[in-house]
Amino acid sequence: MHRRVLGGTVLPIAVDELRVLLKGFNARTGARVSAVVTRSGVPIAWALPEDMQVDNFATMAATLLGALEVIYSTMKEPAPEKALVQTDGGTLAVRTITSRMFFVALSEGKTSDMEAAVEETATRARGFLSKES
Repeated sequence: MHRRVLGGTVLPIAVDELRVLLKGFNARTGARVSAVVTRSGVPIAWALPEDMQVDNFATMAATLLGALEVIYSTMKEPAPEKALVQTDGGTLAVRTITSRMFFVALSEGKTSDMEAAVEETATRARGFLSKES
């Protein structure tokens, strides 16, 4: 169990367990990248190629989630809990885990089971995080 500081609060986080969960997600879905990230863009746990910068990925994913929240708030709608972006090159999935953290994954190609796998992984990740997170 590791401790991370988030907003001045020290949180117990099972980083090793989260990494195993993320590696399993990548293996099942063919995702190249998956991570648990704070809303401010700090990576907590990740499974990605060594040549990829986790900090850049986490920051951009948090920016995307923040932009979606702004778009929805201007329409006076609740913020989205999840987003799935499909392109010819792959699928990007974002799913909130807690009020302070979210799960993000990027796969190549279109994965028909991606949405279900994202939900399952987010639920399991929630179990590894402190209730205060």
